[in-house]
Amino acid sequence: MREKAERLGQSRFTIALFGAFSAGKSSFANALIGERILPVSPNPTTAAINKIMPPEPEAGWPHGTAKVRMKSAERLASDVLYSLEVLGFPASDMTDALRVIGGLRADQIPGKGKPHYSFLKAVEKGWSEQSAYLGQERKATLEQFREYAAEEAKSCFVELIELYYMNPLTEQGVVLVDTPGADSINARHTGVAFEYIKNADAILFVTYYNHAFSHADREFLLQLGRVKDSFELDKMFFIVNAADLASSAEELSGVVAHVESNLVQHGIRKPRIYPLSSYYALEGKVEQNETLTAQSGITQFEQEFIRFTFEELTELVIKAGEADMRRAMEVLKRWIASAQSDESERRREAEQLRADVQLSLSSLQGSDPSAERRELTKEIEELLYYVRQRTSYRFGEFFGHSFNPAVFREEGKDAKALLQGAWEELKRMITFDLSQEVLATTLRIENKINKLMDLAVQEWTAAIRTRINSFDPTSQPALKLETPELKASLQADEVTVKWLQSFYKNPKQFFEGDGRQSLRKELEAKLVRPMSEFAEAQAAQLVRAYQDQLEAAYRSRSSFLTEALQEHADGLLAALEQPIDLPSLQSKQSRLHDLIES
Repeated sequence: MREKAERLGQSRFTIALFGAFSAGKSSFANALIGERILPVSPNPTTAAINKIMPPEPEAGWPHGTAKVRMKSAERLASDVLYSLEVLGFPASDMTDALRVIGGLRADQIPGKGKPHYSFLKAVEKGWSEQSAYLGQERKATLEQFREYAAEEAKSCFVELIELYYMNPLTEQGVVLVDTPGADSINARHTGVAFEYIKNADAILFVTYYNHAFSHADREFLLQLGRVKDSFELDKMFFIVNAADLASSAEELSGVVAHVESNLVQHGIRKPRIYPLSSYYALEGKVEQNETLTAQSGITQFEQEFIRFTFEELTELVIKAGEADMRRAMEVLKRWIASAQSDESERRREAEQLRADVQLSLSSLQGSDPSAERRELTKEIEELLYYVRQRTSYRFGEFFGHSFNPAVFREEGKDAKALLQGAWEELKRMITFDLSQEVLATTLRIENKINKLMDLAVQEWTAAIRTRINSFDPTSQPALKLETPELKASLQADEVTVKWLQSFYKNPKQFFEGDGRQSLRKELEAKLVRPMSEFAEAQAAQLVRAYQDQLEAAYRSRSSFLTEALQEHADGLLAALEQPIDLPSLQSKQSRLHDLIES
């Protein structure tokens, strides 16, 4: 009970903020905080993760200071080499990369590659000043924080910034995480985003009034739809920013209905949507104008959000505490009954209890997770089969996006380079979708492990209770499992540029004739085996990673029950064999009863 109370008293709630560039994410964060803290125009593609934290003066992080964690040299090199590869200018190492970047010109880069070009040029611009700090953790002032968060030539070298800042949110133990946009070019950010989706207490997705969802937005929402049902509570909130642009209530209602329709299409059923104006919300708070704040629409969101954060989330801990109290009542009741029984009967019960405890402990220690291992392996293989199936269904969409007429109208590029670029884009899209599907699957796997462990504990408890019927262990919180870092790529060696060229004579034949359709059909057939091999490789990695975690969980739960049984037996034996202060126990029982009923 003390542990639960301490957890509530010292609890931190992590709120993860998502949304595409220009959705007004930073403006919304500032409106929540009530101050202009976050810069509102960071570069969309290179921005670091910004966390607004409660100050920790005892640890050397007072109000207004920031911890800036710079990328390691290896991490930066990986990001740079990836962007160069996407642009079709591969390099061997960082020295070679800087040479290649120096020769890049904006007119060489297609539209979709502009964000990568911008990132690479930012690295080139900031290299001489920032490269010496790679791998370091720096302490910064508030002004320096804003520079690192907003200036492209600095932000591209940053991994994470933690700003320690006292405000109404952080005073409540809230940690606000402003993530890079859904359209970030950093391939690693998709994994980082998933960790926040998985572990954050609440997810806020910000979209801009009347803006269409970009491809990156849709992919992110699709991922939210995949994982939504894996959480015990619905922790997703959707913000329609700049609602003040609506000319009428009817227009605003139509926009909200459009957003809701899009969310439902992406698997997000019954979404909680809040239209508001970050601009007027912040102005109202800064000027302490309650009317303006209320008119902005943020008040309703904050009321409902606070109810979720500080009521629904804490209710889970409170209910577990109430269950502990009721169980304690039952234990006291049995102790009192035991202490009041005949001395010879108590002696006989004590002997029987010792024998029953030894049998139960032997049974626990001899248990084996082989059945659980088999069931988990079967579950993972089945889940990965459906991953491949779902990605196969999207092949036409990916093909159409990659091999589209707009791409082939680019001037100055020959057919070979265009076909190669389209094929690389298709591979990236398929690999990304498979990877996202696999990440979503890890939540289902982790839920399966928790169910298997709950079932094992129930079976162990039932077996113990056939001998010691008063045994009733406290419930354990769900296991916190680690998402494995999966490495796999789509290997399709049969698809060569020469083979692609056999379907392409000229744009007219390819798009108006049968070239494009024939390529789609043949390409889809050629990718069946590589996609199956990808899924099988991922399944094997998941089995290895989660089998280890399953066995650790099995040992942990068995050890917990062993300790709980020994403690329970010690209490019963004390009531049977040692002098008991009955009035004291009865007083405790009465106090527990009053607490439960109050």
